[in-house]
Amino acid sequence: MQVPVKNIKGFSLIELVVVIVIVGILSATAYPNFQSWSKEREVRLAVTKIQSLIKNIHVQTEKGTFAYVQVKFTNSVDNLTIETKGMTMDSLATKINNGTDLWNTDISSRCSLSNSYWDTDTADAGASIKNFVYTKNFDSVTTNFIGGGGRRDFTGGGDGEAEMAELGSSEGDGDGTGAICFSRGGKYYEATGQLLSPADLPYGFLYVCRRISSGSTCPVSYGGDENTKEAPSGSAQYLNTVEWSRFGNFSKSKWNGTDWFK
Repeated sequence: MQVPVKNIKGFSLIELVVVIVIVGILSATAYPNFQSWSKEREVRLAVTKIQSLIKNIHVQTEKGTFAYVQVKFTNSVDNLTIETKGMTMDSLATKINNGTDLWNTDISSRCSLSNSYWDTDTADAGASIKNFVYTKNFDSVTTNFIGGGGRRDFTGGGDGEAEMAELGSSEGDGDGTGAICFSRGGKYYEATGQLLSPADLPYGFLYVCRRISSGSTCPVSYGGDENTKEAPSGSAQYLNTVEWSRFGNFSKSKWNGTDWFK
């Protein structure tokens, strides 16, 4: 019995060209959306990590590791640096019991950027406390205030983040720096620099947006109310806030083009 010969052939040149054109059109359409998603994801990831840094050091006050802590934000032309510091229960008790200590005579000095009383800043700080504080750099995001200075040396990192030694301390002028301080149970709650309102009260949030170029900032300002987020005055890529209160209560918000939503 004779077996019929199958007519097997490949793609023609015209068919291959058509397939290539279709793939090219799909790629050209999808790439901008993917790029936008990737940039937004980078900012969202940085916001989540910044919130975790603040939340983690605040938790240490409730656990009793520290009695008083500071979160310092330094924004230079190239990166946003977050540093956490802590004071032990014994150190705070010594200050409270000393009536002549600045802690009791000058409340505005408690969260000062120039304070040297943080136990975690000392060279002999033990692992029992220094392992709970961090310094992290984010070069993919910025905030609404900025100071001078260039890039510092960091190691490791991905997703726009790098880490340096826990006991490091960043330089920076007051224009590009702000700090928020917490204590156990919300007894002490202060701020300094860009996070201190005209009413001498701490602002309850930090603006965060994508760093589109060296020296760029978020086009939004702090208003008169410590807990009211303002609308941006210009175009901001993926504008977010990291929020807190005297007692913690951490949250995040995002600007959707017309309003803030959580």
